[in-house]
Amino acid sequence: MSATIITSLITASIPALALIIVQLIVSAKQQRIQDIKFDMTIKEVRADISRLEAKQDKHNALIERMVNVERDTAAQWKWIDSFKEK
Repeated sequence: MSATIITSLITASIPALALIIVQLIVSAKQQRIQDIKFDMTIKEVRADISRLEAKQDKHNALIERMVNVERDTAAQWKWIDSFKEK
């Protein structure tokens, strides 16, 4: 190969290598940004789940109390009915 062709190949490959290196750096930075966004989304979802669990616990406690109230009310009505029969 002549010196001119070798010089041309080297001259052309320097910007190509620089472009590849820059692209790799940009890709790594974009990946870090996506990872941070993903982590934040996961944290938000977990916080939402925790809030929903707290609400569900309150709701379940209310349901349990209402079951007790209904049971006690039914017992009271039976007691009242037994007095009416006498």
